[in-house]
Amino acid sequence: MSPPAGTSLLEEPVDQDFDEQIDQSTPSHRGALEGLFALACPLLLILAVALNPLDQSDSTPAGSAGAGLTMEVALKLLLSGAVGSVALLGWILCPAVRQRLMKFPGWILVALGGVFVVTSTVAFGPAATVSRAAAMISCVYIVFIAVTLQFLTLRQTLQCVLVGLVLHLMAAWCLYLGGGETAVYQEELGQSLIIERMGSTAHPNSLGRIGALAILVCLGLWRTRNRPLTPILIATMGFVFVISSATMFESMSRTAVVSCAASVLAVMIDRLANRRGLAMGLCVVMGICLLMLAVGLLSEGSDVGSRVVAVGTKTGDVNELTSATGRTEIWAEAIRFIAQRPLTGWGLNSAPLLLEDFSYHTHNLLLHAIFSAGIFAGICVSVLVAWTVYHAFTVVDPMFRGIAAYICVSGLFEDTAFETFPFASTLLWLLVLLAASVEMPRSDESDNVLSDQLASDLTR
Repeated sequence: MSPPAGTSLLEEPVDQDFDEQIDQSTPSHRGALEGLFALACPLLLILAVALNPLDQSDSTPAGSAGAGLTMEVALKLLLSGAVGSVALLGWILCPAVRQRLMKFPGWILVALGGVFVVTSTVAFGPAATVSRAAAMISCVYIVFIAVTLQFLTLRQTLQCVLVGLVLHLMAAWCLYLGGGETAVYQEELGQSLIIERMGSTAHPNSLGRIGALAILVCLGLWRTRNRPLTPILIATMGFVFVISSATMFESMSRTAVVSCAASVLAVMIDRLANRRGLAMGLCVVMGICLLMLAVGLLSEGSDVGSRVVAVGTKTGDVNELTSATGRTEIWAEAIRFIAQRPLTGWGLNSAPLLLEDFSYHTHNLLLHAIFSAGIFAGICVSVLVAWTVYHAFTVVDPMFRGIAAYICVSGLFEDTAFETFPFASTLLWLLVLLAASVEMPRSDESDNVLSDQLASDLTR
């Protein structure tokens, strides 16, 4: 992750012309430039995680398809411009950044960004401008993450992501408790049933994802810590877990809950083999049994199965579970559109216009890529997902396992990655993918080597 002691992050001997140019500059200039990168990268990463999900028009059903130039969009465009400036400078000045992107899986991400840009030239007319902007923004963030990993450790970037997630959750709760037009998302299910969900800063599903990711990152940082817990750290972790769990509960996002559970299990899977893990597993089983008993007692003689369905659905209809909350119909409609333009897709962010009667999104990561940029984008995303799963089984990094589990489970039911303005899920996936392009510890190596490599990669 870092160059040898005594060398500059900006002078790794990859590009001879650049090296000759660097040699002519003074060490003080190099140090100042590195300091600027080290300051700008974490600040922009925090702002991106906190601001990119912000979309109050999407927190109400009436505005779910809106993509106009609002104050929020203008703010995120300015942020993307700043990110692009840092990415461009890092690409030009840091040979190691170019080297990282040319390694697998970095070059797959570069190829995917290229496919986004090329196919955006023939995007669906009404969404063409937004599609081209979204394609450029995706490329910018891919390079930016590579630059960030050159000046920060993986652990430091994860801390920045967690700060951004918590800041967004705090703002969401302030607006939610304060009331207002966007505080509550009223979802119509059927002709007479209206479900009220937490809105405020974004769509309830987006808020649920933010809460799930905050728990995942917090737990991953706890697993990879190199110092004992202090009361302040314990209180901070408790606050993160409380506000994140409350957000998932109020947003009523079952996908977020399932994805969070899968990622937490993946992070902790290596701890389940000892006695403490077995005890925790038994406690979970006992808790489920007690929950079933409570449901049976509260049912007062009625069908227990129907009570369970009522708890797990919004309408009490079992079809809501068998159809994945209507996603089977959405997927069928998305495939119908894909069949019309299989090579180029319809462009990023075209789904809100074309799938207006089908919840505005494809609700599947692979379908989202193919719908947006054609089958070549789908191939790139499939390779990235397959490699993520493979790498999760071959490395000992619990954070990588957790993010891999989240991407796989959430990607089944949500777009999850490569939004118009990248959410935390996209940024986390890019972080672990590009961090893994540098050698990471394998599960078949010795314990001493593993601990040494993890300490150098995840801690400082």
